[in-house]
Amino acid sequence: MTTSAMVSNDATALGLLAVILGFVFYTSSSPHPFWQKFYKFIPALLLCYFLPSLLNTFGVVDGHTSQLYFVASRYLLPACLVLLILSVDLKAILGLGL
Repeated sequence: MTTSAMVSNDATALGLLAVILGFVFYTSSSPHPFWQKFYKFIPALLLCYFLPSLLNTFGVVDGHTSQLYFVASRYLLPACLVLLILSVDLKAILGLGL
């Protein structure tokens, strides 16, 4: 099956997504007045969903043939959940039920 996407390698697509999200988060915490004014009207979370969707819309990546969702949901998501749980105060959570 031939794809017409400009980026067909999943590792490259993941890197491209990481760069875009890194840019959004870096500029959202920037002290520069332009970025402060920009993110006052446009939420950073909206850009985190909107900018990667443009990659699929304009044919940079092909969402149908990519296995990126499979890799992210099977490997990255569980790893992120484990890292998130490491900072949980279990004693305080157990105290909530009493």
